[in-house]
Amino acid sequence: MADRFASPDHATDAEPAPHDLPSIAQLLAERWALHAVEITPLEGGMNSLTWEARSGSDRWVMKAVPSEAKDAFVFGLDLAKRLERAGIPAGAPVATVSGLSVVSFDRQVMALLRWVEGGGLTGESHAELELIGTTLARAHRTLGMQNGKGTAPARLYLPSEHLDVRPWLRPVITKVMARLDELDLRQLTWGPVHGDPAPDVFRLDPVSGVCGVIDWSGAGVWPRAYDLAALVMYRGADSMRPLIDAYVAGGALTRDEVERALRPMLDYRWAGQAAYFAGRIARGDLTGIDDPGVNEAGLEAARRWFAGRDDSY
Repeated sequence: MADRFASPDHATDAEPAPHDLPSIAQLLAERWALHAVEITPLEGGMNSLTWEARSGSDRWVMKAVPSEAKDAFVFGLDLAKRLERAGIPAGAPVATVSGLSVVSFDRQVMALLRWVEGGGLTGESHAELELIGTTLARAHRTLGMQNGKGTAPARLYLPSEHLDVRPWLRPVITKVMARLDELDLRQLTWGPVHGDPAPDVFRLDPVSGVCGVIDWSGAGVWPRAYDLAALVMYRGADSMRPLIDAYVAGGALTRDEVERALRPMLDYRWAGQAAYFAGRIARGDLTGIDDPGVNEAGLEAARRWFAGRDDSY
């Protein structure tokens, strides 16, 4: 499952509304001229809804996000198209009969995405970690540097309106952002990044041997080290050296930049998780989950990260 939480600059208060399967089937028929399609709900993320659509041997994914997230969604879909043109499977959108990538539907925007063959990786083996690092570097190089060194923004931001839901939260995030300011962000390599690359968004096709990267709806333009930080957050820093070495060998960042930027970006990533789940708790947002304890667990994981740091958080 990807789309675990919104990347800091793309967090949204809106909840995706569930849809009945006949309505989705009608939408596929009207907008994509696909008829008699079998539709099955998929396990989605916390900011979207997804379904598998199947017709014979053909498969797709339908994805819906709140209308407020349309710009970010379209941006990510455009990145997926660029990657697929370069030979990296990425779940690019299938155009409607009128040539659109997304359509509006019940306060949402929906897209029909190409199915990416293979199973999601876990990052539990040395070989998988190397493959993830190599694939991420290839994707970053393909997408290029939208903001080159010296021209990038001087600051990153996080939503701050719900940071008082726990007394520890605002002081910790204030310190994280202050330390991030000490890192000269303008000297980092910026470009389009995935935004939430857990290991399972990397899918290895056992037939072709090609590894793809799916779920680009949280993409944005940040330092490339941001994606590395996300992977370290999901898998743990101790086990990630093969991935980092493979990524550096792939030529997307120098080792010096990775070593300099990874820890501040990792703190920023955890701060983003804390701010995200604080917002969900404050709003009572249960999108994508059945138990409010999931939100509490997400915030608690961030608290434990900062409590366990080897300096004063």
